Amino acid sequence: MGEPILFDANELPKPVMAHVLFVDVVGYSKLTSDQQTQTLHKLQHVVKSSPEYGRAEAAHQLIRNPTGDGMALVFFDDVFAAVRCAAEIALRLRDAGAFGVRMGVHSGPVYRMADINGKENVAGGGINIAQRVMDCGDSGHILVSDTHAQFLSEFAPWKSQLSDFGTARVKHGVKVHLFNFYDGKVGNPALPSRMEAASSRQPAGSEAAPHPASETSAVVAFLYKHGAKPDAELLAFLENDFGRRGCRIFIDRHLKVGVDWAREIQRAISTADAVVPLLSPAAAGSEMLAFEMQIADESSQRNNGRPRILPVRVNWEGPLPNQLAALLDRYQYALWRGPEDNESIASELAAALTAPPSSSAGVRNLRLETPGGAVPLNSAFYLARPADLEFLTAIERRDSIVLVQGARQIGKTSLLSRGLQQARGMGVKVVFSDFQKLNKANLESLESFYMALGAAIADQLELETSPENVWRAQRGPNENFERYLRREVLEKIATPLVWGLDEVDRLFLCSFASEAFGLFRSWHNARALDPVSPWSRLTQVIAYATEAHLFITDLNQSPFNVGTHVKLDDFTPDQVADLNARHGKPLRNQDELDVFNWLLGGQPYLVRRGLHELASRGLPFDAFEKKAASDEGPFSDHLRRFLVLLARDRQLLEAMRGLLTAHDIPEPKLFHRLRSAGILKGDSPSDAQFRCGIYETYFGRHLL
Repeated sequence: MGEPILFDANELPKPVMAHVLFVDVVGYSKLTSDQQTQTLHKLQHVVKSSPEYGRAEAAHQLIRNPTGDGMALVFFDDVFAAVRCAAEIALRLRDAGAFGVRMGVHSGPVYRMADINGKENVAGGGINIAQRVMDCGDSGHILVSDTHAQFLSEFAPWKSQLSDFGTARVKHGVKVHLFNFYDGKVGNPALPSRMEAASSRQPAGSEAAPHPASETSAVVAFLYKHGAKPDAELLAFLENDFGRRGCRIFIDRHLKVGVDWAREIQRAISTADAVVPLLSPAAAGSEMLAFEMQIADESSQRNNGRPRILPVRVNWEGPLPNQLAALLDRYQYALWRGPEDNESIASELAAALTAPPSSSAGVRNLRLETPGGAVPLNSAFYLARPADLEFLTAIERRDSIVLVQGARQIGKTSLLSRGLQQARGMGVKVVFSDFQKLNKANLESLESFYMALGAAIADQLELETSPENVWRAQRGPNENFERYLRREVLEKIATPLVWGLDEVDRLFLCSFASEAFGLFRSWHNARALDPVSPWSRLTQVIAYATEAHLFITDLNQSPFNVGTHVKLDDFTPDQVADLNARHGKPLRNQDELDVFNWLLGGQPYLVRRGLHELASRGLPFDAFEKKAASDEGPFSDHLRRFLVLLARDRQLLEAMRGLLTAHDIPEPKLFHRLRSAGILKGDSPSDAQFRCGIYETYFGRHLL
């Protein structure tokens, strides 16, 4: 592995990103001492025979730590290494018929350092969380943290093998969000005994429609709540009826509970032609039924609509719990009111099973959200981008300053809210300052600005002391506010504080902007100079759109050239296709997707607004395309707002006309302003382009 990395006793090592695999032997403590030794020896042999282990070790990108009843493998160079190694270990143990293990994977910061014996070791939160993830599993599980799952989900082959298992409570009452790795060969598809709830699916849209099944050859899986009535009576009738029709029936009551039982459920549901969940109030509250539906939904997404999902409501039309609603509200259901409906329900299901494909099938009752503003934390329509992982990792590390930059309506506030929510889950204090809410009086002077910020912080943290209680006229505004934040906030709460500052662009035009930003920067410097000071517990998360260098004369006296910089970009075509699937696929083919992407350019607000318009109104795509850039179309308010803003600024107006006629913007400052406003895109004035097709069409019609 090469020489260990040693550090001076007074030198703090820098954190590095690692991908950690924790492995332990299930039931280890019940073994005798000699059995424990033999088992660990066999486990070490299996691990060392893993090709991924050998590759990483040869590249000096692996650190191994024994843990008593297992080990921790820390990979540094390849985000897939930990899961690949886990799968290889599980496969070898399965083929050998050996003992059971459970495994957990997490990506996070660690410190590479030497232990007391001078051997290379690691420490830090990345190791601890990986162990917590593993602790949630049962024998055979390969559990993955939310952070690592976001890495894997960027790649389709890995995404298809992950299932969202929801949250589990671990040591000290902390909750972790877990995903399960299962590829049909290794892993454990069953919900771990420690899990609090199954989560909703991860959509993975597909284009082709399902082929109709033959009634005499179809495999139908019936899902129900054991012991619930009248579910059992209806199930018995449907089992006999579909058996007479020549269908092969799967019902899990004939299986013995155990690992093989769980795997057979996974196999049967995944390979069925149709899945029929019987939904009564008792069934709707069943975690097992929710988990089975998750398997069915993921299989249907992967396999072009197979199995078909055919829900039956059992004398009940109430709202489904959130996790089932996310899976089933898209589908048309049959309603059974009593035994008199037995024949009609059976006929309706048989007809649906053999019906030809329909582009409109299964989209009734789709629960949509009206786009605009921050996307709710529990929204099924929030799309995580690569920047999300970078941002959430910075929050997890509690970086001093995290900068979130992106054009208007690109999703900065939605991302910011998710980072703050993650911080709350870590047990730290959180405050949020939206500069859009500051009024004119708050921005008249530096003192009034600090007073407004301090009062909001005191209110959110429920502190007894407000800024006016400790403000002294003989001190300057910067000194007053700094003393308040240090003495009355950081020292009083005695826990880390994450402070979210949104829409800070409003401050750029204020005469005191440089002084305020200089103070924010000074806290970052103080944290670096004195790691044990109260400032070491402060993380500033700053979201903005405008190019800071246009307004800040000395960037070295501002927070904008330090810390972690996260830049948000528009949606890619693949991400738009994902959102299209989540909206019930109103864009029916690749041609429509291509035109839609040209019209809206991946602009997140416009994409969501457009898909909502198509899905909620059932608007034909050619009609949508025709109206998209018109004065009466779905984006008319959005477009008119830009037109009014441009009309107020002659320089910007002329710059836009220059781009439309000469394809050039000679003044860099005007280009940056238009790009920050969200109208243009490009890296420099020489390659300036309209952000989307409807902007070019609309402004070409109104400005020339």
